[in-house]
Amino acid sequence: MGELWGFVDWGAGCLALIVAVVFSFLLGVRTGRIKARNEYVRSRIRQNKANIYRYKQQLASYQEQVVCLERERDSLAIRSEAYDRIELELTAYRQKMEQLEQDIRILSGDNNSLDNMSGKAGIDVPKLICALKNDPLHMNPSKEEWSEIISMTDLLFNNFLTDLRSKYGITRHEQEICCLIKWNFSRKEQLAVFNNTPDALTKSKGRLKKRLGVDEKTDLDAYVRLL
Repeated sequence: MGELWGFVDWGAGCLALIVAVVFSFLLGVRTGRIKARNEYVRSRIRQNKANIYRYKQQLASYQEQVVCLERERDSLAIRSEAYDRIELELTAYRQKMEQLEQDIRILSGDNNSLDNMSGKAGIDVPKLICALKNDPLHMNPSKEEWSEIISMTDLLFNNFLTDLRSKYGITRHEQEICCLIKWNFSRKEQLAVFNNTPDALTKSKGRLKKRLGVDEKTDLDAYVRLL
C-alpha cells in the first residue's frame, strides 16, 4: 500500500512538473509574441513619424513656391502666356499640397491607433529635438528617448547609422554624436547636451574619426553631415 501511495505521489509530482514546464513554455511564447508585436508597433510608429516629418518639410517647400509664384503672377500687368503658365504651376503645387496634407492625416491617424495598441504615446522626436536645442543643458534625454532619436535620425537620413554600425561598429555614444551633428547642433550645444568638457568631446570625436578612418585634419561634423 505504501508503495502504491509512493507511486501516486511520484506521478503527481511528475504531472505537476510537466504542467509547470508547459505553462512556462506557453508563457514564454506569449511574452515573445507580445514583445514582437510591440516592437512591430514601435517600428511602424517611427516610420510613420519619419514620413510625417518629410511630408511637412515638403509641404513647407511647396508653400514657399506657391508664395513666390503668386507674387510673380500678381506682378504681371496683363493676362499672358506667362500668367497662364504660373496658374498651371500653382494648381499643380496646390494639388501636391492637398495630397501631402491627406497623407499626413492618414499617418497621424494610424499612429493614434498604434499608440492605443501599445498602451502609451510614442515619443515625438522632432519636438524633442527642438526642446533639446532650446535648452540643451537641462533636457537630459532618457535612454528610451535617445533610442528613439537614433532610430528616427537613421530613418530620416537614409539609414546612415545602420551602415556605420555595420561597417565600423560605432558605439552608442558615437551614434548620439552623429545624431546631434545631423540635426545641426553646434559644438557648444553638443557640449551642453552631453554635459562634457571640450577636451572630453574632442577625444570622443577623435575616437570616432579613427573608427571611421577619417583624416585627423578633416572636420568630423562636416563629414558626417555629408553621409
